This record gives sequence, structure tokens and C-alpha cells, in this order.
Amino acid sequence: MPHDEDELFLIEGVLDQLYVEDALDKLMARIDPQRHSKPTSKRVVVATAAPFAQATGIIERTLVPSDPGEERDYFACRMEGQVVFGSFAGAGKLKQGHRVKVAVSRVGEALRAHGILDPQQGYVWVHHPSGSAADDKAGRLFALWTFCFAYPCMAAMFWLIGPEGPDALKLQLLPLISCVVLCASMALTGSWGMLAPSEAPTRIFGLLGFVDPQRVDLLQYRIWWVEMCKFRERIAVNKKALRSGRMKPIAEPELLRESSDRTRHVHDYRQAIADGKVVVIR
Repeated sequence: MPHDEDELFLIEGVLDQLYVEDALDKLMARIDPQRHSKPTSKRVVVATAAPFAQATGIIERTLVPSDPGEERDYFACRMEGQVVFGSFAGAGKLKQGHRVKVAVSRVGEALRAHGILDPQQGYVWVHHPSGSAADDKAGRLFALWTFCFAYPCMAAMFWLIGPEGPDALKLQLLPLISCVVLCASMALTGSWGMLAPSEAPTRIFGLLGFVDPQRVDLLQYRIWWVEMCKFRERIAVNKKALRSGRMKPIAEPELLRESSDRTRHVHDYRQAIADGKVVVIR
């Protein structure tokens, strides 16, 4: 097990003593009960907080939210005798007793989770769902889309306000060259402007067992979106029966009653495998 901080490595084990809260102060209150109350039995407090005693300060300093208004869950647990902690939108979907794979880095005496894969649920928790090559491809597609939208608009504008005759055709070179230079720069830089230009997501997917991790793209497999697509498909298939009244209205799944932002870091990799988008080797 590496001792260097910020170096990613894999651990595998059962989630034990799992605590999940939607606010950092709530999580700290649960793993360190002495903060806000004086229980009747000091022995109970020691037994509850002992596994996390040396890690509470580390967890609190490391998980300070950069954006206080951002929706995410904070968790701490025990795995293979180690304290593991982290923050993901949708960490409440973690299940105690499940055997999981976690890409972690060492922070003092504890391990910070950067990616979690739960084979029993078919879910993977990652902050950014794309590897480096997938990000580059997305950047190129965005550059192409920008060119297809921007050039006709600029050409039409120059055509309307420009001179008539041969000079008008020459004038079209200006928006064409401008758009080509701009969009080519965007395409060549690949992940320019993307959420995760570094190699960290690729490394995380590789540790979790994905084949060709740099090409993994789970953006369309957030569990909220997958459930929404299935819900719409059920409605489309039974549209005639629903309209005629021969079938009761299909109840909206509980997941769709929540904000999609609440579970934005949870992805259904099992559905991605079924669609032939990714492969997991272990």
C-alpha cells in the first residue's frame, strides 16, 4: 500500500460502519459524538468514535466544501481496517455490507475515496464520468458543432451588411477563416474547457477494472437519466392503453422525484455494459 499522499491505488473490501450525511458538520457529529453532547456513558462514546478518532480532523479539513451551495453527501466508513471517507452526490446509495472496489489516495492516517464500484448494485461513483480520450472526443465534437452553428450565422450577417458583387464573396472569407481558426484551436486542444482535463479520471477507471479506461464515457449513464429513459420507454410502449384507460397511470419512480443533481455522481455501469459502451474485466 503506497504511503505517498495523492498517489491513487485500489483497495477492495466490505463497507463497514458506514456513516452518510448531507452536510459535513452532521457527519462529524455522528463519528465524533463528543462534539455536541455529553453522553451518560463515556465507554459508549469511546467504542463508537474510536475507529475514527485519529481521522476526524483529517476528514473535516479534507472535505471542506468548495461550494457551500452544492448538493452532495459526505461519508466515512471502515474497510479492511482502514478509515475511508469522501464526498459524492449520491453517496447515500452506498450500502453497508456490500463488497466494493475503491480508488483511494492516502491522507494522513485515512484514505480518501475518488471512485467506488459496487458490483452488487452495478453502480460506480465518480466525480467526472469520462476518461481522457473521451474528453478529447467530446471537445472535438463540440468544436464541430460550434463551427456548424457559428459559420452560417456569421456568413449570413456578413452577406446582409456587406457589399454586393465579387467583393461579397471575398468578404465571406473573413467569417470562414475566423471560425476555422477558433474551432480548430478548440479541437486540437481536445479537452479544452472540459471538467477534467487531467489524467485522474482515466487512472480511476483503470484501477476500478474498466477496459480501455481512457475511452470510458458514462455521461449518459447517470442513474437518474437511465431511470428517466426507462420510464419514458414504458410510457411509449403502453401509450395506447394509457390513453384508452385500459391501463392505470404508470407511477413515477421514486428516484425521479428527487433532483437529478442529488445523484449526479452515481452511474449505472451495468447498463453501459449491456449497451456495449464499456467493458469491465474484474
